Formats: sequence, C-alpha cells, structure tokens
Amino acid sequence: MPIAQLVMIASTFLGWSDISIQPSKGDRGFSSFQHSVAGIDRPSGRTLETLKRYDLEGRYRKDVNGALLSLEKVARGRPSAELVYALAELSWIDGCKQDRWRKALALERYLDAVGYAHDYLFDPELADGRAPSDPRYRLACEIYNAGLERIIRAAQSKDPIDPQGVIKLKVSNRDEQVLQVALRDSPWKPSDIHKLILASDFDVSGLATSRNQYGLGVPLIGVRQSDPKKEDRPADERFYPAEMAFPLTAFLVPNSRLRDPGENVNAARQCTLKLIDPVKQRVVGEANNQIALETDLTTPLAYMWSQTDLERYRWTGLRHPGEALERANLLMIRPYEPGKIPVVMVHGLISSPLAWIPMLDELLRDPTIQGRYQFLLYMYPTGVPLPIAAANLRDALGQAKAMFNPDGREPAFDQMVLLGHSMGGLLSHCMMVSSGEELWQLNSDRSFDEILGPPPVLAELRRLLFFEPVPSVSRVVFLATPHRGSDLSRGVVGRVGANLISDPDHIHKLLGQLVKDNPDAFGRRFKRFPTSIETLATDSPILTAILAMKPDPRVMTHSIIGSERPVPKPQTTDGVVPYRSSHLDGVASEKVVRSGHGVQKDGEAVQEVRRILHEHLGEPVMARGAREPAAARPAAATASAPVAVEELPTLPR
Repeated sequence: MPIAQLVMIASTFLGWSDISIQPSKGDRGFSSFQHSVAGIDRPSGRTLETLKRYDLEGRYRKDVNGALLSLEKVARGRPSAELVYALAELSWIDGCKQDRWRKALALERYLDAVGYAHDYLFDPELADGRAPSDPRYRLACEIYNAGLERIIRAAQSKDPIDPQGVIKLKVSNRDEQVLQVALRDSPWKPSDIHKLILASDFDVSGLATSRNQYGLGVPLIGVRQSDPKKEDRPADERFYPAEMAFPLTAFLVPNSRLRDPGENVNAARQCTLKLIDPVKQRVVGEANNQIALETDLTTPLAYMWSQTDLERYRWTGLRHPGEALERANLLMIRPYEPGKIPVVMVHGLISSPLAWIPMLDELLRDPTIQGRYQFLLYMYPTGVPLPIAAANLRDALGQAKAMFNPDGREPAFDQMVLLGHSMGGLLSHCMMVSSGEELWQLNSDRSFDEILGPPPVLAELRRLLFFEPVPSVSRVVFLATPHRGSDLSRGVVGRVGANLISDPDHIHKLLGQLVKDNPDAFGRRFKRFPTSIETLATDSPILTAILAMKPDPRVMTHSIIGSERPVPKPQTTDGVVPYRSSHLDGVASEKVVRSGHGVQKDGEAVQEVRRILHEHLGEPVMARGAREPAAARPAAATASAPVAVEELPTLPR
C-alpha cells in the first residue's frame, strides 16, 4: 500500500502527533526556572553590605573560607535573616567557582547553600526579617533549588540514587556526607522506582511546560519498569504499561546549624532527601509557613509515552488488528488509589492513548480533579470490527472491577466516567446501552436460541452481540463522535482505509463454522463483520442499531462537538464528522467548540471536560471559577434537553 495513502488517512482522521521530548540543551545544572540564580557570580549589593557591617569584606576577597566561617560564627550566635541569606548566597557563589576543579569543595558549598537557604525560608525566628516581596526571598528559593539540583547530579554521577537507601557523597574537609532517602505518602512504593531522572534533562514541545508549578524542590521523573510477558507478574500489575514514568519532587531537609551553637561546623550535616509525590502533596513547610512545591507533571508524562511503541501500534492495530488484539488493555498511569473515581479515556480511529496526553496534562493540573479522579487509558487495535472492540472494552472494565472493587465496597469505582473520542465514543456508547437483539437481527431473522453450533462459538458470538450496560459506568462524554457515521467513510479515504484492514483470523473461523452449521439462517454478508471504517458509513446498520438500543437511565451523557467555521449548527462540521452525526438527543449538555476532528486537544474542549468532572462531584465550576453555594445548586440535569454551558477560565497556575 503506497505510503501516501497512509499519510492521507492519518492526517484526515487524526493529524500527526505534535508532542515530542528531547535532551535539553545548555547547562543542565539549572532547571528552566532558575535563570536568575545562574547569573549570581558575585555577592549582591545587600550581601556586600552585610560583609562590611561585620568587617569581613576585605577578608572575603582574600580568604573566602575564612570569611564564611566568621560569618557563620556570628550567625550562630545572633541569627538574623540578613546573615543567613548572605551565607546561602556566598556559599552558592563559591560552589560555582570551585565546581570545575575542586568538586568535593564545590559539593560542600552547595550543601551549605541549600542548608542556609532552607533556614532562611523556614526558620520561625527569622520570620520578621523575610518577606515574599523581598528579592532575597525569591533568590533563596532559587539558590535552594539550584544547589539541590547540583547535589543530585553529583550523586547520580557516582551511582544511581537508591530510593530505599542512602546517598553517600565525598565532601571537602568533612566526614562523608550521607543523605537518607525517603518516599512517603504516595501509592508508589520505593520498590517501584527503578530509575530516577532529572526532569530538567529534557525539553518537551507540544505541551505547556510553562504551567508547571513554581516553588521549592527539584522535579524528577520516577521510572518503573516491568516485563509484561513475565508469567508470574503480580495480578495488580495487569493494567501497568511495561514502563511507567511519574512525577516526583526531591526536597532536602537539612539540620540547622543556627540552633546548636556547640555543633562542629566541619561535621557532615544530617540530611533527609524526601521524594515527594506532587499529586499527593503540593506544599512544603509547616502550616503557618508553607511554600509551594516545585512540580513538573508534564515532562514525566511526555517521557512515559516517548518510551512506548504506540505510534507503531496504531498502524499495526489498523492494518492487522487480529495480530494486535492481545495487547488491547486498560493502561494505568498511577497505582490504583481507593476512593478515587475512575476516568477511562477511549481513543478513536487510527489513534492510540497518545491522543489524550494534551487533555490529561491539563486536567492533572486541577487540584480537585487530581485528588478525586483516577485516570486510565484504553488501548485497542482500531481496525478491529466495532462489536469486537466494544466487547473487549467491556471485558477490561469488568476485570478492573473484579480487581479493584470485587465486593462493591468502593462506591467511587461505580461512579466511573468514560471519555470517548470519535470511534472511541461509539465504544463508550456501547457501555451504557442494552443491546437487545438489535445487532443479532442485522444478520439473521432466526432467534439466537435456534442457532446450532459448537458451544464455544455460540458463547463468543453472544459475547460480541448481546450485552447489558456496564454497572460501574455513570457518565459518558462523547467527543466528536460519529453516531450517524461520516461521509469520508464512503469516499476515497474510507475505501483506501477499508482495503488496508485484514479481518481477524478467529472471526473468519467463528463465522465460517456458524454459516456451515446453519446454512439457511444468514445472509451472504455475515461471512465477516464490517471493518471499523466500513462501520462509520452514514448508512451503517450497526450505527443505526446502536442508536436504537435502550440506554441505562442512570447514566448522564454529554457531547463536545467540533466546528471548523462559525456557521449555523446544522451546517457545521469538524472536517470529518458533521454536526448532524455528532449531535445526540437527550444529552445533559452539548458544547460546540472551534476545532477540527482532534477536538480532545482543543483548550475549550478540555475546559468543558473539566467542568463536567467537577459537576460529577456535585461541585460545578462557575464561569469565573467560583463554586456555587450548595443551597443554590440546581438538581442534576435530566436527559431531556441539552443544557447551555458557559466558557470557563483557565485555573490559576
């Protein structure tokens, strides 16, 4: 098949992925948020004034170490914010000067810079001398982060950091410096971390890294690796990708030399390197003096998916779905957390879970969504006939329930939300309806109970064509979903695509056996199921049958529809699916956004999903970000008519 035809199909239905990750350029000793501290190569004016006040300016020019010891002695006797900041700044400057030739001394200075910056920011007795508006306050945060990043790099250059052990560093004129590593309050266990990478080692394009949270700490990428083919893989890893990457932030808690006048300044500091899960914790410090934790949620997300073969899998899944069926599965991005509501994201035709990364990246920035929802992505070969794809999704959701909520004691699990884009919306639709005999009657006028055949064949056919709503699903969001098909399915794109797809071998055998045992029960077309692209025809019997199925009245539904141009709704289209196909009567809300078919990447669509997820919690977000008082909230929207939805602002970062 000519590559030009493949390109045409992909660009028409999906568009190429515009997310990439590559090694960062420049000095990796600084994260992208630490440009100002990188320019500190000499004492600031206020630090020079401090040196003059204690008659140390001349000594500093001749003997940096002696000046620092003298200033430290004064600070330990009469601590002040002025003195402690000066120590942090001067330690950082000398560390940078020594970094090339005297690594051990440089490391000692970085530890002091971090230690004194920590004192300056958190010591309660220095509170009167510091204020967030003071430039030194902001520089202290950056000195802390930059010094800690240099310490981590030095540790990594010797041995990989062991999240279950300690870090041992060689420093100048002191005992060996030991950092105790600790990971707490996270569903990730230390044993899950097989590798730690600094997030600043990578540049991401296509995602808004500028919206990461500024604060204290060094963002890391935790990497968990497993062998999906391993036979003794634990049951709770069934939905884990082979390699999972997740955000952590390193935060060093050093002892303070200010409060122990008798402590030997040449002795190693007592330090704990905390690995903080930014999904669980967003601030550091005590309740009366908290500072935001520096977080990078985006780079780990981009790194995780850059390590997969999903771009190749989407082509294999289209052209040879039978070969790719065994990999169909739910994919978790974090360990299961009881009490959180699952959100299952189902991608569309010629696509993969990668299509959801921009939306996922945005939604995870919302603290409420981050704290109340558990995201899973469903991966499947998109060339497989729709009844097979839907049955496999239904099975995967059942397996997840059996694993995470077997006894029904997790009510949050049964509040599941499905987000379905394009053909993924059709699969999601099948999770909330009762099939009756709608699909079966497309192929035979006989009752299924009258059909003869081997029990395994009949059981498989029943699994594909007869089903009830999935009990755990309580809300479905359709994004650019072709409920009534697409004109492109009949055009050249559809014909080329349909000709690319090979039928799964087991379906050939199943239907062949059934026709052989019941020669008068089926029409000629029952020799195979329609391909996924053929199913998207505007006169598709399968789509007509799905629309005729009885929906579960408990399930709330919403539509998000793309429109390429500002025209009346009946005439609008996202370039692939016209409004007349994506519109569905009876939804709780319908939102039309200015977008092509890749609506799941559109900012306005992301905000609408965010609104729906807040509404699902009973806490709708109002137009200006304020929550409506509980007493004023209307009853849940019924399925009688679409509800107008206001545009929502972006959450403050």
